[in-house]
Amino acid sequence: MTFSLAAAVLTGFTVSWTTVPAGPRRAGSAVVTVTIERGDLLTVYESGAGTAEYELSASVGGRFQRVGGTVPEEGFPVVEELVFQELPAGTHGLEVVLMDQETGERSVWGADLAIDSTSEDVWSSGGLRLSPGGTVRASGDMEILWDVYPPAGTESLQAAYAVLDQDLNVVREGWMEPAGREEGVFSFTGRVSLGGLEGGLYRVNTAVTGEGTGVLASSSGAVRLLSSWDLWGEDPEETLTLIRPIASSREVSDLRGAPGPGQRQAVMSEFWLRRDPNPVTRENEYLDAYRGRLDYIERVFAVGATRGILTDMGIAWAKLGEPDVVDDHPFQVGGRPYQVWTYFNPGLTLTFVDRHGYGLYEFNGDWQDLNRALSLWEERHVR
Repeated sequence: MTFSLAAAVLTGFTVSWTTVPAGPRRAGSAVVTVTIERGDLLTVYESGAGTAEYELSASVGGRFQRVGGTVPEEGFPVVEELVFQELPAGTHGLEVVLMDQETGERSVWGADLAIDSTSEDVWSSGGLRLSPGGTVRASGDMEILWDVYPPAGTESLQAAYAVLDQDLNVVREGWMEPAGREEGVFSFTGRVSLGGLEGGLYRVNTAVTGEGTGVLASSSGAVRLLSSWDLWGEDPEETLTLIRPIASSREVSDLRGAPGPGQRQAVMSEFWLRRDPNPVTRENEYLDAYRGRLDYIERVFAVGATRGILTDMGIAWAKLGEPDVVDDHPFQVGGRPYQVWTYFNPGLTLTFVDRHGYGLYEFNGDWQDLNRALSLWEERHVR
C-alpha cells in the first residue's frame, strides 16, 4: 500500500489518503482518512454533557461514501476512514464535505487524488507516507517513506526530498536512504527535522533523477505544522507574552529573576507541574490543552500586526478556554459588531465589541470578573 497526504487549510479538519496503484490485472483503490477536531463542530450541552452531531461524505472518481454520527465532547478528535475500490489509474477529483448537523453549516475541501499504475516498462511511483502526518507540532523529526516502481531490469536508484514553504522556498532538503526492495518496488526513507520551522502548510516533494535524463519519477505530499510555542523560557520575553494571561505576579517575577536558560526552564517546569491534573503520567494534559489554545488564538484572533495572544479575545480564551456558547452578531444596523461568550462553569458572560470595524474585538466588561473566574479554577486545580 502506498500513501498520499494533503492537509485542509480553510476547513480546519485534515484529510489524508492511502492508495494502492493499478496494475496490469487489477484496479487501484484508496482509503481516505478525515480527522475532525472539536472546533469543527458546534458542541451542544444538555444536563451538563456536551455532544456534537455530524455527517461526512466523500467522492472519488464518481464513487461516493457517507458516514456520520454523534460524538461526546471528550471523543475528539474523530477519525473516519472511507474506502474506495475499483479505481482506474489516473487522476481523480476528491471532494470531502463535513456537515454540522446542529447548525447546517458545510465545510467543503477538494484535491486531486492520483492512482498510479505499475508495469514492466515505464516509471511510476506511489504517494508519500509522512510520519507523523496531517497536522504536526513544529518540533522533533518527520519521517518520509516513498515507493518507486521502475522499469524491469533497474538495479539501483537514488532518491532525494525537498520541503517547501507556502512561498515555494526550499527549507529542508537531502538524500533519501534505501528502505527495502521487493520485486518491482524500491522503497526509500528520509528524516526531516521540523525544529525551527514556522507554523503553516508545507509541501514535501520527492524525486528520482538519472544522469542526463532529469526527473524519472516524483511524488508530492503536504503537512500542516503547528507553531512550536516557547513555553520553557528559551526567550523569556516570548514565554512571558504567551503565559501572562494565566501566570500569577509571583510566577512572572520568578521567570524574570531566573539568571540563565537552565534556571528559566526549571521555573517553567514548576509552572506547568503545578497545573498538571495528573502528574503521575508522562503527559501534562493542561500543557497540551494550552498549546491548543495558543494555536486557535493565533489562527483566529490575530488582526494585522497584532498577535492573537495580545487581543482581548485571545487573552480571555487563554485564561478560560473555549466558551460553552458563542453568540455572534457580525452585522448590526446602526451599531457595532459584537460577540457574547457564555461559560457555564464558572457562570460567566463576556461581551466583545468591534468598535472600529476592522475585526479587533475589545472586551466590554470588568477584567476582575474574568480574573475571579480564573482564580476559582486555580483554587481547585493549581498546586
